[in-house]
Amino acid sequence: MELTAIATELANEFRDRAAEYDRTGEFPIENYDRMRELGYLRGPVPKELGGLGAGLAETADAQRALARGCASTALAVNMHLFQVGVAADGFRSGGPTGPLLQRITLEGIVLGSTGAEAIVAGDWTTPTTAKADGDVFIIDGRKFFCSQAPAMDIVRVNATDLDTGDILVFALAADAPGVRIEETWDTTGMRATASHDLVLDQVRAPATAIGARIPAGSPLTHPAIANVGRWFETLVSGVYLGIAEEARALVHATLGSGGNSRFRNPVLTDVMLGELEASFLTAKSVHNQVCAKLDTQPQDHQRGLALAVLCKQIVTDHAVATVDKAVELSGGNAFFRRCPLERLARDVRAARFHPPAAPQSYQIAGPRLVP
Repeated sequence: MELTAIATELANEFRDRAAEYDRTGEFPIENYDRMRELGYLRGPVPKELGGLGAGLAETADAQRALARGCASTALAVNMHLFQVGVAADGFRSGGPTGPLLQRITLEGIVLGSTGAEAIVAGDWTTPTTAKADGDVFIIDGRKFFCSQAPAMDIVRVNATDLDTGDILVFALAADAPGVRIEETWDTTGMRATASHDLVLDQVRAPATAIGARIPAGSPLTHPAIANVGRWFETLVSGVYLGIAEEARALVHATLGSGGNSRFRNPVLTDVMLGELEASFLTAKSVHNQVCAKLDTQPQDHQRGLALAVLCKQIVTDHAVATVDKAVELSGGNAFFRRCPLERLARDVRAARFHPPAAPQSYQIAGPRLVP
């Protein structure tokens, strides 16, 4: 079964409990168990390693389908899937990521990520530090927006090497001594992602835990980081496209029935429907086009990064506009918690907080797309 078909099946199941997870803010462990059971967590793992062999475009489309059922689950697992995709690229290029991918297949482990420090405009860096102590590094810092924190087995941590200024990318066991989750996540939307803070207190990590060393200065010019962006930006934009698609379907299904049909001006309704369709068509078209173009690693990794960043910016902007128009069409009904649109309108707002965001996204993309 292709990954999007699995995602659609899961979404139809998750939709029934999405409102309760949103109400309680409880992490959707049950959803993760089902994703593991149906193979969704190993979607991008190469087939020869026991995965489904899904590429970037297929995985991004699956994330769109999954988000229609439970946006929080889709966003949380996004932080696992983009790393699996990057690891799969590394394996196909002859890199040492095979054992990690096999663990994902055989053990069902979940990968966590802590890269949201780059949300503010400016140089991409981290205040988390790593100090060499013989053949180990001592890591100290605090990470925020660590989605799916309760489920992760391994977490990627970026730290500044105090001796060189380079950014070191560590892979740490989530239960390693000194690694602690602080439950800070109490938000307006995406409430079930459990994107808590991660505290790193004198964590000792061997040099072998370093997955990449990014030279100080301009880390986004490094091919490895550009490829991370290629996967993350396209997959996460798929999540918000899915929210928009669900909002669109809801308003089309209910338009003309119930309270929102009273005293409705049909001409103005047609205008608003046209505006909704224009926003959704823009988001869907850009997502499909960019994902198809980036399905294989581009020769020009900087241009690929720019396309991925613009994809996220354009898709999420128009996803927000689509949901807002659906709320406007639904009227006061969308202000009640009993209406799924109320939750979708809150969840889609999280799109603004994934790095890089405007205006930095345009600053990054502009010079990389000059002919």
